Amino acid sequence: MAEERRVVTILFADVAGSTAMGDALDPEDVRVLLRRYYDVARETVTEHGGILEKFIGDAVVAVFGFPHTHDDDPQRALAAALTLRDRVRADPALGDRLPIRLGINTGEVVASRESATGDFPLTGDAVNVAARLQQAADPWGILCGERTVGSIRTGFTFGPLIAIEARGKSHPIRALPLVGREAHMPVARRTPLIGRARDLQQLELAARRALEEQRPFLVSVIAPAGVGKTRLLEEFLERLPGIEPRATVAIAQCLPYGQRLTYWPLRGVLYRLIGVAEDATAPTVRQAIRDWLRGSGLEAMDREVELLAATVGAGETEVSDRSALLAAWRTFFEIAARRSPLVLVFEDLHWSSDSLLDLFEFVMQPRGDLPLIMIALTRPELLDRRPGWGGGRRNYTSISLEPLSDRDTAQLIDQLLDGCPPELVDRIVRHAEGNPFFAGELIRSVAERGSDQLPDTVQATVLARLDQLLPEERRIVQLGSVFGRAFRPPGLIALEPTLAGVEAALDRLIDKDLLRPTGTDIFAFRHILIREVAYQTLTRAERGRLHAAAAAWLAGIAGEREDSLAELIAFHYREAASIATAQRPNDAQTVEVRKEAMEWLIRATEVAAAATATIEGSRHLRGAIEFAEPGRLPDLYQRLGEIAESSDVAVPAYLTALRLCREQGRPPEQELQVMTGLLSIYTRSQGSVADRLSFDAMRAFRQDAAKLAARVTDERLLARYMAADAFYPFWMVGGSNPPSADDLAAARASAEKAVTIARRLDDPNLESMALDALSGTAQISGDWAASREYARQRLTFQDRLSMVEKVDAHSMVAWSAVLLGDLDEADRVSSQGLAQVQPGQVPAWTLHIVVWRIYALTLLGRWDEVLVMSERARLLWLEALKPA
Repeated sequence: MAEERRVVTILFADVAGSTAMGDALDPEDVRVLLRRYYDVARETVTEHGGILEKFIGDAVVAVFGFPHTHDDDPQRALAAALTLRDRVRADPALGDRLPIRLGINTGEVVASRESATGDFPLTGDAVNVAARLQQAADPWGILCGERTVGSIRTGFTFGPLIAIEARGKSHPIRALPLVGREAHMPVARRTPLIGRARDLQQLELAARRALEEQRPFLVSVIAPAGVGKTRLLEEFLERLPGIEPRATVAIAQCLPYGQRLTYWPLRGVLYRLIGVAEDATAPTVRQAIRDWLRGSGLEAMDREVELLAATVGAGETEVSDRSALLAAWRTFFEIAARRSPLVLVFEDLHWSSDSLLDLFEFVMQPRGDLPLIMIALTRPELLDRRPGWGGGRRNYTSISLEPLSDRDTAQLIDQLLDGCPPELVDRIVRHAEGNPFFAGELIRSVAERGSDQLPDTVQATVLARLDQLLPEERRIVQLGSVFGRAFRPPGLIALEPTLAGVEAALDRLIDKDLLRPTGTDIFAFRHILIREVAYQTLTRAERGRLHAAAAAWLAGIAGEREDSLAELIAFHYREAASIATAQRPNDAQTVEVRKEAMEWLIRATEVAAAATATIEGSRHLRGAIEFAEPGRLPDLYQRLGEIAESSDVAVPAYLTALRLCREQGRPPEQELQVMTGLLSIYTRSQGSVADRLSFDAMRAFRQDAAKLAARVTDERLLARYMAADAFYPFWMVGGSNPPSADDLAAARASAEKAVTIARRLDDPNLESMALDALSGTAQISGDWAASREYARQRLTFQDRLSMVEKVDAHSMVAWSAVLLGDLDEADRVSSQGLAQVQPGQVPAWTLHIVVWRIYALTLLGRWDEVLVMSERARLLWLEALKPA
C-alpha cells in the first residue's frame, strides 16, 4: 500500500432528516430512494473528475485531487456540489423526500492507493473538517472551508463568512456558504491582433511546409477561453491566399453540448467539400458523395459512399465496422487534399464527442505526401481527456497562447478606443488580466454606454451590452442562443411566430459586432460567451418551452434527413423534457414531450451505434430510459446491455432487463436473449466483471437459462446461448471449483453444435464466439496446439468479424503461441492485431493483445518496445475504466 501526502478537496453530502425519514418509510422504500440518490451522486462526481471515496450510511464522501490531480480540483468540487444539489432537488423521486446538505474542504491528507480493492482511503484533519461543515449546513445548503474558497478566483459566489463551533477543535471553523455559480471567463473576439506575431509566424510556417512541401501537418492551438485562438485563426485564414491561393478551407465547429452529438461537426465539412446545401436530403447527400468520388480510383465506391453518409445520418444501412468508417474519412480527406490543398479546421475541439476525437486522431495520420494541414483549436481541458494528444505523430506542433502582457493590452485598448484617458486604460488593463476578449468587451461597453464604470466580470460586460439592445434585437439573441452557436431566421420564427423585423434586426446585430453571417441564411454569435450569457437570461421554464419548439421545428423540416438530425433533435427534446419533468411532472404536455424525447433518443442511439459510437449510444439510451414508460423499459435495458462496451454498464442493464422481463411476463425468447448476454459477460468476459458470481449462484443461473432454452425454437438464439454456456469451464478455472472431464465434454459438445449452426446460418461472429469456446476448453485440457488452431481458424475470416471478435482472435493466437514457445508468431500476430485497432476501439479487449505482446517482447529481449507497449497498456487500462 503506497501512501502519499496530498492536497485534496473533499466533499461530504448527507441527507437532512434521515432519521425521521427512516421512521416514516418502509425500509424497502428507503433503500430505493437511497439507491437512486447514490446513482445520482456517483454520476455527478464522476462527471466532474472526482471519485467516490465511500458511502457511509446515507452520506456520500467524494474526493477531488486523488488519485489524479487537476489544477482546478476545488472548482470541480464546488461545481459537483451545486450540480448534485440541483439534480437531487429536481429529481421527482428525491426532491421532496431527500433534502441534502453538503460540506466541502481543501487540505492536506495522507492518502493510500489500495488498487486491489479500488479504494483510496484518506486520513487527515481536512476530512474531519469537511464532515463538520456538512453537519453544520442547512438543508439544501453548501458550506465551504476557507482554504477552498481562497483557491477559487472566479466562477462561484459565496455568502458572508461564518464561524462554526466544533467539538474537539481549539478554534472555530471559518466557512462560507456557497451561493451559486458566477460567470465564466470569456473567449476571444474580432479585435486587432496584438502580441501574437510569433504565434502567427509559427502557424504560417507549418502551413508552408504542409501545403508547399506536401508534408501533412497537425497544429494544435491550445489556450483557455478568451486568449485568442479564434482571432489567430481568422488572421491566418486572411493570409492564406498568399501562402497557397488554391487552398480549400473546411471548418468543423464543435458545439457546447458536442459530447452528445457524435459526429455532428463532420456534416459541415462533408457538405462543404461535396458542395451540397445544409438542408439536402439523404439521397441527395449520397448522390453528391458518389459524384464527388467519381474518378478517384476507389474500388469499393459504394462502400465508401455508405460509410461517409452513415456518419452524418444520411446512410441507408447500419455500419458495424468502426475501423472501416475511420478509414473512409481518412480516404475522403486524402482525396480532397490531392484535388486541392486542404486546410481542415476543428474549432472548439474540447467540446467534441469521444468518437469524434478518435476519428480525428486517426485522420491525423494520412498516408503519403499530401498538401494538408489540420488545425485544432481547443481549450486545455482536451488534454485532461486525451493526455497523449498529438504525441508520437510526425509533423506535429502545439501552439500554447499565453495572456497578453500589460503593454500589449494597453496597445490593444489604444487601438480600439481613441483618446482613452490613461487612468481608464490602467483600470481596463488591470481588469482584463491579459485576456483580449475581456479587454475588447470592456472597451466596447465603455464606447456604447458612454460610461467609465466598468462591470466586475466579463459576463456582466456582455450582459451590459445586451441590455442596451432594442427589444427585438435582444429577443433574437435570446432565441438564437437556444440553437447553440449558430441559427437560422426560420428557426427563430418557429420559436416565436409573432417576432417581427427580423431581417433589419439581424443587420443591426451584425453592425454591433454581436453576430456574423456564416453562410446563406445562417448567423453565428461572434463568440460563444455571447451565446452563453444570452441563454442564461432565459428562465428554466422558457428554456424548456423553446427547446421543445426547436426540436419540433427541426423534426418538421428534417424530411429524409431525420437520421442526420436525430441527435440534435434528441438533445433539444431531452432538455425540454428534463425541465418539464422537474417543474410539471404530471402535466399532459410534459407527458407528451417526455415521449418525444424518448423516441428521438432511441433513434439517436441507433444512429450512434450504426457509426460504432457505442459510448454516445449508451448515453442516448440512458436518456431514453429516464423518460420511458414501464412497458418500454425491458427492451431499452436489453439494448443498453447489447451496445455497452463496459461490463459496469452492461451487467446492471441486463440484470434490470431480466427482472423487468419476468415482472412483465415477456416471451421466453427475450428472457433467454438477456440471459445469454449476461452469461457471455459472466463467463467469457469474466475478467471485466467486478463482482464474480458464487459457484451456487452461477449454477442456479445456468439452470434457469437451460429451462428457458428448452422452451425456445429460434436456432440462432439457441446457438448463441450454447456458445456462451460453453465458456462455463473457463469460468470455473477462475474460481475454486475446477471443471471436471464431464464439464469439458459438455462444453465441447455445445460449442461444436453452435459452430455447425453458425456455419449453416452464415453468421461469422457467432462462429467465432463458438470457436473461441472450443479454444478455451482446449487450453483447460492442456492442449495449447489445438487451442491455437481454433484461434487460427477465426483469423481465416477476420474480415467479416466485428472488432471485438477480430481483436480477441488475434489475442488468443498470441496467447497460445507464447505458451507454445513460438515467440515469432506471437510477435507477428499481436502486431497485426493491434494495427487494425483504431483509437478508442474496444480498449478492454485490446489490452489483452497488448499484455501478451509485452510477454513475447520481454522473452525476446526487445526492451525499448516493452516500454512503449507498457505505456500503451496503461492508457488502455484508463480508457477501459472510463465511464460510458
